[in-house]
Amino acid sequence: MGSYQYTAGEKDVNKVLKYQQEQLNDMAAQLKQGNASLVARIKDSEELLQSLGYTLPQAPRKYGENNAAVPVPVTESWDAIVAQAEKQVMDAPELEDFLTEAEFQQAYRDLERIDEEFQKCTGLNTTDTAVLLVAAALQTLRWVLTPKIGEPYDPSKRLTDKEGDAHVKKYKDAFVEKHKRTGSNPGGWTAEKKSQGHRMRQSEGKTWIEIIESGVPYDTIKGTAALGLGIGGTNHRCKTLGHDPILGWVFGTANILTNTMTLSDLRTYRVEKGYVQPPLIPLPLLIEETAGRIQADPHLLPAALFRQAVHYASDLFTKEGLPVPLLGSFHETLAGELYASQYDFLCFARDAGLESASAVLSILINMVIGLLHGLYYNEERDGERKLYEVRTRKILLYANMLSAAGNTAVAAFTKDAKLLDIGGLVVTVSRLYTDSRFIARAKEEFIQQYLDEEWRRIEKDADDMLYIL
Repeated sequence: MGSYQYTAGEKDVNKVLKYQQEQLNDMAAQLKQGNASLVARIKDSEELLQSLGYTLPQAPRKYGENNAAVPVPVTESWDAIVAQAEKQVMDAPELEDFLTEAEFQQAYRDLERIDEEFQKCTGLNTTDTAVLLVAAALQTLRWVLTPKIGEPYDPSKRLTDKEGDAHVKKYKDAFVEKHKRTGSNPGGWTAEKKSQGHRMRQSEGKTWIEIIESGVPYDTIKGTAALGLGIGGTNHRCKTLGHDPILGWVFGTANILTNTMTLSDLRTYRVEKGYVQPPLIPLPLLIEETAGRIQADPHLLPAALFRQAVHYASDLFTKEGLPVPLLGSFHETLAGELYASQYDFLCFARDAGLESASAVLSILINMVIGLLHGLYYNEERDGERKLYEVRTRKILLYANMLSAAGNTAVAAFTKDAKLLDIGGLVVTVSRLYTDSRFIARAKEEFIQQYLDEEWRRIEKDADDMLYIL
């Protein structure tokens, strides 16, 4: 087995090359044999003429007089050539099968020479270096002026739980007033239960009005100690999915509809008479009960969604706040540590806004620098526009990498991860991918252009030889 791995297309090329090499070898053998026979006959003819007293002419041979009679080769499709090669070449040939070591070394030298030529055409000159330094300076100034992330909130500027509940009470009252069926609102929603007994009425679940006016079940703490859930008043929000700013729209709404509580590890318990009670409720059963409640009364789903939104609003600006979204489901310990250090959803949203703005500003700086460098383009001096674009991409890539490296070094030296320019790092990583691909494609096209020119030269030489013959 050779040293190279081949794609399906490259294997076809190898077969065709092997097939054509065998054809050329056969043609060379036949030509050699024919030439030897022709030379012998010419020599016999010359000796015969000389023996008869004829003097052989010394005039130079003229070429090309019968050029019009030269047959024009028929060009076949690539698929047809591959089909012919597959009939004649049964194995899977590799480059080592028809190239000598000297030819390999020559190919490597040619590739190295092309690479040097590409580097020469796309290397940064003095002007490019100046633009690079300006770009790096602007990117560095951007993250230096960006505020630190990860700062906790100021509890003195937050509401208490009671203040949060009072803040949303008017919205709950307005919702009930708007949708409750009354004499003046005959098209409103009914809130009556079909059963008569107290126990049977409880088994039906809450009406939409009871959902709006009662507390959410995933706020329940009583009974959790007996189950060893480790839930208390200070951490229940980061341990229950109903409080997750994203997952809560699904699990919190389902908990409200079914009077249950789902933990961050997807364990679900029933909440009855103000206590969290066993046994565990499987997730499929939670989904089934939620669907059943929605089918029983179509008004329950919008009421539960509104109650979930109201609960978000009541908790969002309180001292405990809401946890960082999704984190508790993947790393409960880290989520708990962040929440205990008073880093909540509002802090996360603030930092996400800062980093998003930082990333957008980084992109804008790259755009301005790209346009600025484009103004220096001169076709006579810089050659092809695409090769000049490679230089522009290198400037932007190197500038972003220098800025990112400086930021990372500062954060590491000060041991303060809050100084990390996450938005800028994301842009830098994206440029590493996109710019590297662009430069690789440009280099591939440069090599292909060189090979095409070399092939045209070989083709011209072959045409010239055919013309001579």
